Amino acid sequence: MKKITKIATLTLLLGTSSIFASNDYAIIDNYKLLNDMKLAQKQQEIIININNQLNKNKIDIKSLKNAQNRFNKILLGLSNGDTSLNLKGTDIPQIKAKLSEVQKLWIKEKSMLNNKIINNDEKEKAIANLNNIMLKMSEAIALYNKSYERFKQKSKLALLVSHHMSSKKNQTFAFNIVQ
Repeated sequence: MKKITKIATLTLLLGTSSIFASNDYAIIDNYKLLNDMKLAQKQQEIIININNQLNKNKIDIKSLKNAQNRFNKILLGLSNGDTSLNLKGTDIPQIKAKLSEVQKLWIKEKSMLNNKIINNDEKEKAIANLNNIMLKMSEAIALYNKSYERFKQKSKLALLVSHHMSSKKNQTFAFNIVQ
């Protein structure tokens, strides 16, 4: 009996894994915050770009301003949504709180960057602030990833249940009772 149970379990797992593999793309497309998650990851690249600008001997003000504006627009879109960037915004409390922390740090950093950075002490402060922003942004990305993994898990479970329920309608069992 134990051998039959093991074989049945193995068969069920192998059968459902192919279902998951074929429908994984559909699962990915249905996650409403997928673009938000990707642009949140792009925020890190923008922070690195700003950091590189600050580390140069001569700062390219135009490039720095463009990076600041892009970071700011995406950050606001991640919280509130932005149709031009195809950002939905989030209602997930943990992500919203983390993005709020990033916004508070960014406001301080932006005001520092908008003032002329003249000496190395100011550059070092700006870079230290960017590191804090990078840390908080990484935490926000981790929360997006956690949300996405939960979504995939729920979707796969729903798919398994619906597949099981649809196949159960077509199955009939015959039991011979031997006395």
